[in-house]
This record gives sequence, C-alpha cells and structure tokens, in this order.
Amino acid sequence: MILGLGIFVTVNNSKDKVEYDKSTGTVEYYDKEFLNLPTRHKGDFRYVKIDSYPYVFEIYKLNSEPAVFTIDDLKVGDEIDVYYYETSDTRNVGLNRFAQFIDKNGQPYFVRSGFQKYLGFVIVGLSILLNIIAFLLWKKGMLKW
Repeated sequence: MILGLGIFVTVNNSKDKVEYDKSTGTVEYYDKEFLNLPTRHKGDFRYVKIDSYPYVFEIYKLNSEPAVFTIDDLKVGDEIDVYYYETSDTRNVGLNRFAQFIDKNGQPYFVRSGFQKYLGFVIVGLSILLNIIAFLLWKKGMLKW
C-alpha cells in the first residue's frame, strides 16, 4: 500500500503543465481564509475561486517556486489559468488542494514546488527498503508469516 501511495504522489506531481486539467476563469474570491479554513499556519494559505470551476482552490503560498509575480499579486476580477488535478476528496470536501500552476496573461503567478514529487520518491524508496528488510528477516526465520 505504501509503495502505491508513493507512486501515486510521484506521478501526480511530476507531470508537465499541459498534462494537468485546466480551467480558465475570472477570480471571484481571493482571501487568506475561507469559511473555517485554514486550521493551521494561518496567513500561509490563499483561497481562490474562479467562475469556471465549482470548487475553491486552497494554495499553500510557501509551496511555490520563486517567480517574478506571486499569488498575492492576483485580485478579484483577474482572468487566470489554473492547472490542477482532482481526487475523490476534492469532490467530497468541495476544496481543491492540488493546484499545480496558476498563470495570468501567460505569466506564472504560482508554480508548485517539487516537494511532493520528492516526497513520493522517498516514500517509494522507504517502502522498497522495508520490503527488502522484511524479506531478509523472513529468510533468517526472524519473521513468522
């Protein structure tokens, strides 16, 4: 299961921009809070709602690659392109935490850092290492299955 999780995280966070779902729309809502969110790290999240997408995007500001423009340069009324993916949790909670890129007029305003991709690699590596150790312990008779 851990190996599958690692592969899922790595694959979903390693794609090129054009491989993600894209919504282009006008910013209807932009703030540091949305309803009772965030529950942690207040001030580090941004909540963006565009007219062409049914859910609010939750963006962790510190998880952005350095760029000329930042997520804080966006305003209500701006036309933006959001590249993202969804999980079943997105539909259940009504909040998309998987925005990968946000562009305005072809300029990047948010580019998700590679942390999740590298986290996926670490999870895959640890799960393989754990399986090897378990196999060796089983071969030595220290694990009884």
